[in-house]
Amino acid sequence: MTIHLAIAFDQNYLSPFYALLMSILEHNRKNKIVVHAIITGVTDKAQQDIRTLIQQHNGDIHFYEIDQQFVSKFVLVSKWTAAVYYRLFFPFVISPDVKRLLYIDTDVLVVNDLSELYNQNIDPYPVGAVYDNYVKTAPQLGITEDGNYFNSGMLLMDIDKWKEQQISEKAMQFLADYPEKIQFVDQDALNAVLKNNWKKLDWKYNTMYSCIPQDIRKDQLDSFIKDKVVLHFTLQRPWNTLCRNRYRDLYHHYLQISPAENKQKYTDYNSSKIVPLLKLRALEFYFDHPGIQTLWRAVARK
Repeated sequence: MTIHLAIAFDQNYLSPFYALLMSILEHNRKNKIVVHAIITGVTDKAQQDIRTLIQQHNGDIHFYEIDQQFVSKFVLVSKWTAAVYYRLFFPFVISPDVKRLLYIDTDVLVVNDLSELYNQNIDPYPVGAVYDNYVKTAPQLGITEDGNYFNSGMLLMDIDKWKEQQISEKAMQFLADYPEKIQFVDQDALNAVLKNNWKKLDWKYNTMYSCIPQDIRKDQLDSFIKDKVVLHFTLQRPWNTLCRNRYRDLYHHYLQISPAENKQKYTDYNSSKIVPLLKLRALEFYFDHPGIQTLWRAVARK
């Protein structure tokens, strides 16, 4: 089957995009993947390399660029760049023939066939998404009950309904009218305008760091994600030295087998992080070896 994906990124996220792309292609050999990418600062050579890679896997890609004046006025917090707002523009740039679009962030890996997710019934809503169990609520947006705030890192969009209800336009207007209410950029705006108007999908379709057991052992990693589809590196990015997400090695694997020019493992490494890194790895070693835990508890009792 043909799956239309929407991915937005700038030159700063080219390496994560490559890792994501390799994971998509590996797990979707039976599907034709058509990527719609809104980009900024990506060279013509990089675009051609990406196109060649996807076409070698019987897929295709369409690149789009938008005028920066459309996003420069929106509020930015933390380390986000204007690219986080690009997802709002996909319904305007894609072909009218595309009726369903699966948007995914670049800090994501696909760990299973996407067809099950892509075929989810989201009627009568314009979008399907997964509850964000880290943010949980957003009182400033009028969302006060757990389960009603979604994470926008994965959005299954019914394009006709999205356009009919002018979701993008309403979200942009909300961003312009209430910048003081924005904590999580366009995710907040989308939640505000889609309140009680989105289909709740299973969390296996957007497995965030906050969904992963904190004491998970290395020998349990494969079984935990066996039935998952999208693995989302929220909060703990694998290119950060002190990343606590145990699936960081999976990201590095896909980056290494990709044709990305920059395969730097960590983008923020410095000598001050050596000691906390050693402590983190020691803690993980402890959790990975139950025998050591038993021995430690026996010694502690004495």
